[in-house]
Amino acid sequence: MRRGDHSGRLFALNQVIFLIENRWLLGLNRIQNTIKVRTITEEEFPAWERAAALGFGEHTTEARQLQIRGTTEIDRTIGAFDGDRVVGTTSAHTFTMSVPGGAVPLAYVDWVAVLPTHRRNGILTRMTKRQLSDFHERGEPLAGLTATESSIYERFGYGIASWIENWSIRREHTGMTGPASATVETRFVSPQEAREIGPVIYDRVRRERSGMFDYNGQWWDAFASDPEHWREGGSELFHVVHDGYGGPGGLVSYRIRDRSEVVVLLLLGATPKVESALWRHCFGIELMDSIVASSRPIDDPLPWMLTEPRRLERSVQDGLWLRLVDVQKALSSRSYASECRVVIQVHDPMCLWNEKRIEVETSPDGVSCKPTSRSPDLEISVSDLASIYLGGTTLSTLGRAGRIEEHTRGSLKTLDRAFATERFPWTVEF
Repeated sequence: MRRGDHSGRLFALNQVIFLIENRWLLGLNRIQNTIKVRTITEEEFPAWERAAALGFGEHTTEARQLQIRGTTEIDRTIGAFDGDRVVGTTSAHTFTMSVPGGAVPLAYVDWVAVLPTHRRNGILTRMTKRQLSDFHERGEPLAGLTATESSIYERFGYGIASWIENWSIRREHTGMTGPASATVETRFVSPQEAREIGPVIYDRVRRERSGMFDYNGQWWDAFASDPEHWREGGSELFHVVHDGYGGPGGLVSYRIRDRSEVVVLLLLGATPKVESALWRHCFGIELMDSIVASSRPIDDPLPWMLTEPRRLERSVQDGLWLRLVDVQKALSSRSYASECRVVIQVHDPMCLWNEKRIEVETSPDGVSCKPTSRSPDLEISVSDLASIYLGGTTLSTLGRAGRIEEHTRGSLKTLDRAFATERFPWTVEF
């Protein structure tokens, strides 16, 4: 082939690529200009919920819409509209979350979806920016979510704040150390009784564990109603309570799947002894082949209660993703394990009000977090700061991963000691 022929064809190909890219950009600009992101109205909720279901590859039902509406705050529910069609969804729930030393307001992000027909058009970014501005205006220092895809949320400033384990074990390998109690301590209860007992036990556990939300009555109503779309082919929930001298001290709720598998959805005990008794109940159900449980805390004592811990199949995944909406306020709202005085440079390109140096000083009298012009001891992204906030990981771990820049030697270890917690964070979802 002559050089001239090759150049001509290459020029023609470049022209075609240019036209394709230009048309794509024109289409992208058209979609971005026509999409409106705003809070929905009550009348728009059914269309919004249908769009959310489609975004997750699901179909909706009237019963599902009624159940979801019960926990949805319309004034915190955002839709992306292409004309009168809902093509993107997100919402937020108003909670407080347990943190070291207390509880902090948190906006829990839910139902984040963009229809496949409208992806790659910046809709998710626009909805997220709108949400974060709203959280900041409301004075909420924290936002949280659980992610269906782990590659999405770090770019919006969220970091992995806790990890969870998913378990599976064959029933023949569920022997436990120590003798079982000689007295009957567990009993079946109705969904209505579980609705009354569950929040009491949950609140006892919540006082000792960071990362847990203050679910209100509507959430517990939904849990007790056990809607069909939650069951995924399993049975209705069975609820079993553990009774002690002071009344109910534990609750386990589970399904039976395929007449052979116990699926534990919720197991809460005020003490390890109570949890052990509840696990014995699950392991002792006749005619079952296996027991599975999801979203257990990574410091759960069960593996240490088993005579064959190797037989417990365990997989670890990210749990709660946390976002420090107001870094200074968030750092001032928890307690610390030791004294320190460290200046951190926070990087947060999405929420520029956080882009500053903050001096963190802890003492027996409390904590002081204030802007400063002093040279930083550490530089950290807002997502990595969220990852250490509840004690789910350490600065040292992030430092070894190359994610932290230490300017003053020893400051990383000093701040690590201050952020240390006795137990790992855990978020119970239902």
